[in-house]
Amino acid sequence: MTHDKQTDSERSLHTPTPLLYSASMSRQAGCNIWLKLENMQPTQSFKIRGIGSLCAQAVVEQSATHLVAVGDTNTALAVAYSARQLGVPATIYVSSSCGHGPPIRAKVELEGAAIVEHGRTLKEAYIAAREFVDKTAGVCMIDSADDPAVIAGYATIASEINIQLQRQEPAAIVTTVGSGALLSGLITGLQRCQWQRVPVIAVETHNTNSFQQALLADSKDQRVAGSGPGSANTPSLLPPLEGALEMDSDIKPLKSLSRPTSRPASDGPGQQPARMRFATDQRASEPTVATCLLAGSTCASALELTREHPVVPLSITEAMAVEACRRLLDEHQLLVEIGSAAALSVVGKGLLHQIVPALDHRCHVVVVVTGGANINFERLEACRQRFPYPAPIIAKSGQEIFMRMLDSVLPSTSGDFAAATATSSSHETPTATAGPP
Repeated sequence: MTHDKQTDSERSLHTPTPLLYSASMSRQAGCNIWLKLENMQPTQSFKIRGIGSLCAQAVVEQSATHLVAVGDTNTALAVAYSARQLGVPATIYVSSSCGHGPPIRAKVELEGAAIVEHGRTLKEAYIAAREFVDKTAGVCMIDSADDPAVIAGYATIASEINIQLQRQEPAAIVTTVGSGALLSGLITGLQRCQWQRVPVIAVETHNTNSFQQALLADSKDQRVAGSGPGSANTPSLLPPLEGALEMDSDIKPLKSLSRPTSRPASDGPGQQPARMRFATDQRASEPTVATCLLAGSTCASALELTREHPVVPLSITEAMAVEACRRLLDEHQLLVEIGSAAALSVVGKGLLHQIVPALDHRCHVVVVVTGGANINFERLEACRQRFPYPAPIIAKSGQEIFMRMLDSVLPSTSGDFAAATATSSSHETPTATAGPP
C-alpha cells in the first residue's frame, strides 16, 4: 500500500472518549464523580492513544513496513489495530503459558495480525520476536513505554478532560498505574492545562505494585546521593508488605525493583532497544487477576514527574478491584478488566476522602477507566467465586496501611493519609457532557 504521509501523520488512531457523570458514585462520595471511559476506544483500552501514536510514527516517519509486539496484552491489540489502519502487516509473538484462552487473542486475530507462539515464557517469545526484527528489513518492534510519542498520546486524556469539565480544575484524578507511561502522560497533560496542583491518585494491587516499589528505590537513591528526603510531593514508602498483612492470601511480598537510570533511545525500524519492559519471571509466576497492571519496571519519566507533581501511590487488594469491577457492571453496564477497576475502588470503598479530605458537593474527581479487552463474563464470574464480597479494605499508601473495621476506615499507624496531596480546589458543578464538544 502507498501511504499518504501527511494524511497518516495527521490522523489520530484513537477517538475522544466520553466523560460520564456517575450519579450513584457521586451520591456515595459526596462530590462529583466523573468516569473517563477509555474502554470506549476502538481497542477497548487507553493504550491506543500512545501505542497508536508510536505505530503511526514508525510507519510514516521511519518507513516501517511491518509492526511487531509481544504478549496477549492490550498493547498487542493496539498494535494490531494500528497496523490495520496504517495498511501494514503485524505479528504478535506470544508464549504457550497462556494457552489459547485469553479473550484478547481472538480480538488480535480479528484485526488481521499474525499470531506466533514461541516458548513457554514471555521472555522466550520476546527473544524470538527480536530475532525476527533483527533479520528482517523494515520491521519495527513496538515495545517502548517511555517513548515521547507514547506519553504525548496519553497526555490527550487530560486535554479532553479540560474541555469536558469546561476548564474547571478537578480536585483529583484517579488512575491505575502499570509501567507508569499513562501516569507520565496524565501529569504531562495536567501541567499543560495549568493544573499543577491537581493530585493524581495512582492505584495498583498489592501484588502488582511496581510503582510503589520504584518510588521506594528512587527515594533511597536520592537520600544516598545526599539530596535529602525528596520533595513533599513524593511520600516516603514502606518496604514490601509484611507483618500483619502477610496473613491475607491476597497479598504477596514483592522483591524490590531497581530504579531505571535512563530511558532507551527511540530507534528506527532496524535498530530496536535492547530491553523490553516485560514482567519478570518472578512476577509473571505470581497468580494475579490484575494482569493489565503487571510491569517489570517503571518508566524513568514517571519517577521524574512525581518529583514535581503531587502523586499519591495506593495499593489495594485484588478482592477490592473485583468488587469495583462488579459494581461498574451493575451500575453502568460496563465491563472492564479487573486491573482497570482498581481505580474505582478508591471511590467505592470510601478511601477518597481519606486522601483528599476537603471534598464537597462542589468538587470534581475524575476516575480514568483505562478499560482493557482481556475480560469476559466467564473470567469475572471466576473472580466472583474466588474473592469475598463485599471485600474488606486493606490499602497501603506511603507509611499508612488502612483496614476496614465494621463500617469505618481506620489507619493502622498514626499520621495523615492526605499529607501527600495538594490542597484541593472547589468548583461549581458543570453540565454533564457525554463526550468532547
